[in-house]
Amino acid sequence: MHQHIPTQCPICAGRVEQGTTTFAVDLKSGLIVVRNVPALVCTQCGEEWIEDSTAIELEQITARAKAQNSQLEVVSM
Repeated sequence: MHQHIPTQCPICAGRVEQGTTTFAVDLKSGLIVVRNVPALVCTQCGEEWIEDSTAIELEQITARAKAQNSQLEVVSM
């Protein structure tokens, strides 16, 4: 299944381009930071979107860190 990639931001009508972002989640047991996450980024307002497959990868990274009881986990995609 191919996802529709918007070229115009639905928030501000700016241009949307492929880029990267940083994902962080604060679990009660620790903090997980994932850098260089592929994302669609608005060049005007900075709004960011990640694709479903990327979200699944982030969930897996989070689950592994949680299972290891990591207090701080910093990874790069």
